[in-house]
Order: sequence, then C-alpha cells, then structure tokens
Amino acid sequence: MDTAYFYIYLLLIFTITISFTIIRCVFNIHTIDIFFYPNEANNILENKVYLISHILVNFLLGVIFGLDIIFGMFIKIIIFEVYLHITEHCDIFYVSKMSNLIVIIVISLVSYTAGSMINKLVSKG
Repeated sequence: MDTAYFYIYLLLIFTITISFTIIRCVFNIHTIDIFFYPNEANNILENKVYLISHILVNFLLGVIFGLDIIFGMFIKIIIFEVYLHITEHCDIFYVSKMSNLIVIIVISLVSYTAGSMINKLVSKG
C-alpha cells in the first residue's frame, strides 16, 4: 500500500476529529458519542457499540493498510485514543480513569495487528 494514502487518511482523520470535538463541546451535540465514548459509568465492556466499533474499525484499517505503516498507525491510535479520552467531558482537567484508556488502546492495537496479519496472508496468496 502506498504510504501517501496513509497520510491522506491522517489528514482526513485529523480534520474530522477536530470538527467532531467542536460540534460536541462547543455546540453540545452528542448524538454519535456511543461510538467514541464508553458510557456514563465509563465501563468499556457495557457499551458493546463502542467496543465493537473500535475493534472493527481498527481491524479494517489493518486489512487496508497492512504492516507497511504499522508503526505510524500505532502512534496514530495512541494519539487518537488519548485525545478522545481527554476530550470526553469537554474539560481537559476532568478525565476518566486511565485504566480504561490503556485497555482501549491495547484492544485497538491488537485489532489493527490482526487486520494487518490478514492483509499479509491475503496478499501472499
């Protein structure tokens, strides 16, 4: 996969994430929070949509981009999840438990790696 597509993806994700934060925190619109944040109790396993969306999206990104850009994607996943964690309450001084952040980062990294391995198997055969 050409790394130019990865940089286009990063630019697109950066723009969408900033727009999402502005819509969410400035205009107080929370209609798609179920995909990006656990729930009021901040329990990752209770919100199946949140968990499945993170697993599925990162797995599909792994299938699309593969192992060629795995280091860049790992950095993107970590930065993206930390950003979402910090902006969850629209207040950088009020954040949820760090253990939830660590768990979702690990889940996302494993999902991406699994997708990358599928990409490698498919492109080999």
